[in-house]
Order: sequence, then structure tokens, then C-alpha cells
Amino acid sequence: MVSGSMTEGFAERSRPFRTLLKREVLRFMRVWMQTIAPTLGTALLYFTVFGIALGSRIREINGVPYLEYLLPGIALMNVVTGSYMNTSSSVFDAKRERYIDEILISPMSDVQIALAYTLGGTLRGVLVGAGVFLVGIPFVGVSIEHPGLLVLIGVLSAFIFSAVGTVAGALSNRVDHISFLTNIVIQPLAFLGGVFYSVDMLPDFLRVATFFNPIFHTVDAARYATLGVSDLPPAPAVAIVFVLAGLAFFAAYLAISRGPNLRS
Repeated sequence: MVSGSMTEGFAERSRPFRTLLKREVLRFMRVWMQTIAPTLGTALLYFTVFGIALGSRIREINGVPYLEYLLPGIALMNVVTGSYMNTSSSVFDAKRERYIDEILISPMSDVQIALAYTLGGTLRGVLVGAGVFLVGIPFVGVSIEHPGLLVLIGVLSAFIFSAVGTVAGALSNRVDHISFLTNIVIQPLAFLGGVFYSVDMLPDFLRVATFFNPIFHTVDAARYATLGVSDLPPAPAVAIVFVLAGLAFFAAYLAISRGPNLRS
């Protein structure tokens, strides 16, 4: 009886969290033709343009055929952008339309609110990344060396940038700020994160700069999990991804609890 009462009490207390999380998932699933399908089409274009145009000139990188080398990078790039866009737009819309007030006065802690938003974006990022792999594998015929590690890296990478999107949505005062961060920060970091090349191909100063790019570490870890090759030893790369996930979520919590104009 006591155990049943505790279970019912926990279910009741977690209901607002589950409701917000469900809302975040339904938000992008109901318009999947806008949130998921275009990403798969873009991935096909990347494989076609870079695979055909550059694949005939760059046969291999680190002993791996170029198209196979591209697959994990393109998947992770879409994981990053998809998860970031989901939460940044969702939190910003809630803030602009003021229905964030209802969420903030609900019986949820700031940690739960940040987690619900972040997990919603994480799921979208993971679905997008899985879709890119499913689209790409028939073209490149790659086999996954460490599938469990790949799933872990994909989830953590989506979690990181979903949390970053939560921060961006909470701190932005205009939709222009979201667009600016997407176009001027996230996308350049993605393109310069080793998606299309190995850092060994870069001059020394650019190679060092790449090591400070958080997207590089997610791409490098995913490439190791998929192909068994990487620019950095796998253990430090995976450890960095874990650290980034913790830091990003802490920042998301702070943004929800102290973000400007959230509680006006």
C-alpha cells in the first residue's frame, strides 16, 4: 500500500513535467513535413554535391572512402541544428506569446522546465540524425563499428544543443536574435567542425582553433563510433561531450530561472 501510494504520488507530481514534454514532442511531430522531412532532403543534397563533386577528387581520408567519411559528420550537423532550432524557437515563442507564465507558475521546478524543453529538442535531433543515417547508408554502404557508442553520442550531442537552444530562446528579445545565432554562430561552427574534412588537412593555427569548437568533438566522437577512425583519441572526445552536456544543461537551468523578461 505504501509503495503504491508513493508511486501514485510521484506520478501526480511529475504530471506537469510529462505534459510539457509531451507538448514539446507533439509540437514538432505534428508538422514533421516542416521539421524533419526537409532535413533528409538537404542531407541527400550534401551526399550528392560533396560525394560526386569532391568524391572523385578526394578518394579517401584516413583510409576511409570519402562518402563514408561524410556520413557521421552530416548526421551530427543535422542533429545539432535540428535540436537547437527546436528549443530556441519553442522557448522564444512561449516567451513572446506570454504562455510561458502558465509554465512558470505550474508546480514544476526550473530544473524540470529546462529538462522538459531540452528533452523535447533532444528527441527531434535524434530523429533527424537517425533519418540522415537511414538515408545515407544505402548510398555509402557503411557499417557501424560501435552502435551503442553512436547512440550515446547522438543523444548527448542533441541534448547539448537543445540545451543551448533553451538558453538562446530564454535570453533572446527578438526573433532576429535567434536567426543571428543560427546563421552567425551555429551554422559556421557546424561547417568548421570537421564535417567535411579531417583536421590533419588544416594548417596548424586552424587545427588548434578547431579543437575549441564544441561541434568538432561531437562529430569526431560520432565518426569514431561509426567508422573506427577519429582525429582525437576516442576517450577524451567522449569525455568532452559529457562535460559539454553538463555545462549546457546548467546554462539552460540558469536561463530559465533568471532569463530576462521571463517572469515579468
